[in-house]
Amino acid sequence: MRCPYCGGFNPDQAPYCRHCGRDLKPPASSPPYQPASRQQPPYQQPRQAPPSQGRPVSATPVQQPAQTRTRQPEVSVAPPPPPAPEPPAPFPPRTMEQLQALEQGALAYTVVESTVSDGRKKIVRIAYAKGVPWQQVATLLKAFKEQQEERFDTVIIQGFLDQNTSVYSFTNGQLYFDRNVRLGGLTTDRYQIETGNGYESDSVRIVLTE
Repeated sequence: MRCPYCGGFNPDQAPYCRHCGRDLKPPASSPPYQPASRQQPPYQQPRQAPPSQGRPVSATPVQQPAQTRTRQPEVSVAPPPPPAPEPPAPFPPRTMEQLQALEQGALAYTVVESTVSDGRKKIVRIAYAKGVPWQQVATLLKAFKEQQEERFDTVIIQGFLDQNTSVYSFTNGQLYFDRNVRLGGLTTDRYQIETGNGYESDSVRIVLTE
């Protein structure tokens, strides 16, 4: 065996080189490193449920959470007002005959106050339910015929709503009557009638003589 250090020849089993004295015993060699093999678990098929005996398998339904509904407030719709009654005669009246014909549609009224001013003027305040313009005229005319007296040259009938009779001015029409009014060379009786409070956009003003 040749010495790997000095190159001298030695017996095959010589532990040391007889030329250089080096150790000729081979170093103890460790087995080559082998990585541990990772064994995979054997494949197992998933277990299946045993078939049911004559009954179909139904899936249990998933309950969804109930939806919260916001209750809308109920809106009450007022019924439409009834149609206004038709006047028994043409309105606004253009003659005394047409004015007198309206009286049959007069509403019931209550005398609130009756006063005399200057000895020749009478003012009567009446209260009654609100009506359409021709009903106001009819009610004022009826009150005038029932409250007038020959000794008064001027008679004023003022109408008020039942709920508001304390105001100064009229709210439910007014009839202003003047006796023996001179118009040019004529002497006549004059009627001036207004509906509402006299200032409303739909107020009616009537002037007639007889």
